Amino acid sequence: MRDRVTFVHTADLHLDAPFAGLTADDARIGRELAEATFEAFRRVVDVCLERRVDFLVIAGDAYNAADKSLRAQLRFRAEMLRLAEAGIEVFVAAGNHDHASGWSARLELPENVHMFPTDHVGRFEVVRDGDLVAAVYGRSFARRAETENLALGYRRDGAEPLAIGVLHANVGGDTDYDPYAPASLSDLRAAGLDYWALGHIHKQEVLARDPWIAYAGSPQGLSPKETGEHGCLVVSASSAGTIEVEPVPTAPIGWLQLAVDVAAAAGVDDVRQLVDDACERARTGAPHALVARVRLTGRTPAHAELARPGLVDQLAEELRVELASRSPWLWLDRLEDATARPIDLAEVRSGSDFAAETVRVADGLAADAPTLEELVAELYAPVSTTLGGSYTPSLSSPALVERARDAALDLLLAEGGEGR
Repeated sequence: MRDRVTFVHTADLHLDAPFAGLTADDARIGRELAEATFEAFRRVVDVCLERRVDFLVIAGDAYNAADKSLRAQLRFRAEMLRLAEAGIEVFVAAGNHDHASGWSARLELPENVHMFPTDHVGRFEVVRDGDLVAAVYGRSFARRAETENLALGYRRDGAEPLAIGVLHANVGGDTDYDPYAPASLSDLRAAGLDYWALGHIHKQEVLARDPWIAYAGSPQGLSPKETGEHGCLVVSASSAGTIEVEPVPTAPIGWLQLAVDVAAAAGVDDVRQLVDDACERARTGAPHALVARVRLTGRTPAHAELARPGLVDQLAEELRVELASRSPWLWLDRLEDATARPIDLAEVRSGSDFAAETVRVADGLAADAPTLEELVAELYAPVSTTLGGSYTPSLSSPALVERARDAALDLLLAEGGEGR
């Protein structure tokens, strides 16, 4: 074995995928959104070329649909040709989105591209200077809803110094994704391979290090849920048997979920400035353009104005134009009002109605820490029993009481309590 073998692990390119639920009426931003998956893949190939890797593995869903768009196929081939010119081999498994039974224009791909079969686990050898340096095992999806545990068919040949498995699968039963090709970590370990290059889960995640079992995630996040950095993994294996894995970001566009506390806002103009400031901080700290969904929170004097029909939409449009003009741009996809009107607790507490009694009871609980802790423990005991083990609330006990108090006051005072 050579002193070191290096490859790039990527998956879930979803070439030509639209951004679900998102429309941009700005022509420039619309173009960049349409190009995002292609640009992310181009950056993956750039990493291969810059690092002079030995090969690239694509663990499923290179395309977004079984009936692959001609545009996506042409762009994929163009990137394969770039790699062929550099002598970099590519090993590709089809996943549930681009399974083998879908339509293809059958464009001729260069000889450096190797597709895994659908009816068994295929094995390809990587030879450098006449020596076998690695073997890559993989299997493609024959159909979309693949329910068979494909991992059971993988077994190391034994002759190669480095063995990599390529698999599009739900390992460990992640409930956020379809249970295609379900497998367990023990199933993968039983194959005797050194590294598992997984696809299907869109977030980067290392499941194990002995052997290495990793999801590369998608090079470009595709929905508002897919926040954080997206990219590929550069994997380096030494002749001594050690493996190093480096995540490299590739996404040209990131998703942002942002909560902006506007409690200090006296009016709509203050709200506008607070949102602008928050988005600007996020934008200047990001390595790429952003699509943001912003939620306004807090008890604010501006609540009544924000509640006027159509006002938040108008505010979003004004902010959208301004933020989109900056570089890198930020597209304000959605602005949601989750504010509440302010409550003068001192005034409510001084009254003689049920709202006043509610505040006084909450005050008493906050002052009696032992009783409060017992109450919270009692409230969460059924949850712990249901889930198994113990369950700890995400908020502190005083914060839980404050939230309960304010929720009750919102219902008691409704919108009729002017000045209260």
